Amino acid sequence: MRRTIRTQISKLLHLHCKITALFLAFPSLVLADADTALTFGSGPNDYRSYAFKANVDLFDLPVQLNLDQFLAKSTGSSDMKQSGLGLTWDVTDLLSAEYRYSTTNDGTFDVIGNEGELTFNLDEIWQGDLQTALNIGYGTFDFTPTAIARPKLANKLSFTQDRNSIGLSQDITSSFSIFALHSQYTYDRNVKSTALAILHPILNSSKAAFTLLSFPDQTSTWGIGWKPMEKLGLDLSTGRTSTLLQQRQKNTRLGMDYQFTDTLNIAAAVTRASATAVVNANGKIAQQASNDTYTEFTLGWSF
Repeated sequence: MRRTIRTQISKLLHLHCKITALFLAFPSLVLADADTALTFGSGPNDYRSYAFKANVDLFDLPVQLNLDQFLAKSTGSSDMKQSGLGLTWDVTDLLSAEYRYSTTNDGTFDVIGNEGELTFNLDEIWQGDLQTALNIGYGTFDFTPTAIARPKLANKLSFTQDRNSIGLSQDITSSFSIFALHSQYTYDRNVKSTALAILHPILNSSKAAFTLLSFPDQTSTWGIGWKPMEKLGLDLSTGRTSTLLQQRQKNTRLGMDYQFTDTLNIAAAVTRASATAVVNANGKIAQQASNDTYTEFTLGWSF
């Protein structure tokens, strides 16, 4: 396992160096801002995660290229790997649009995701000094069993998950803001009636917080952001999810971001995540309740 983790870290660092070298070799590709970040996470059951992100303004267009890579592993479950590629377009001062294509594999499902979001800067309408932003998003995710998981999944369960979301953020002062987000999920087949019977052996052995098998029904998140100093930002958020399997999930996150220099920033976050047990139709526990703490550390570089 340690060798696998070292290999994963090496790949992310190599990707970071290759992208950085590309920017330095062809500075005309980045005429405005660009930033990259590496995040390392840890948690129970020897959970480890590694994430890389890069955001690049292309030429003199109001378009930003977004890249992300995520790797995670914990004892008793398969590796999770996710790659994403997206574009952000500042259409006008009032409106921006974002698209993201992603591929995910958690050892049980291969998932292809297509997500879109529109952000309306409503303060532009009344020319306010404090920002008011409305976000409307949509995503569709195609789940297909991996070759390894197919023998365990009756009828080779494949399905599509759709997500509709709406969010609102509001600056209260120049240094204090609040936000809220609600997402609703739908499925193209009756996943609820078959999920417990089909996924019981997988749910019972899956211990990772990043499992894709929770089948969310709706999620609500709200939080606050505060900048007590120009270089220091703090955020506190809490989210609750109800699933088709009658599970209740809750997470509370406290984050800190510090702009160490003009080009270097560091960030850290602590998340407390809990979930109720999943019980099947016979009253037996298919997945134990959990109450765990996760930490993240991020090193970012902008140029």
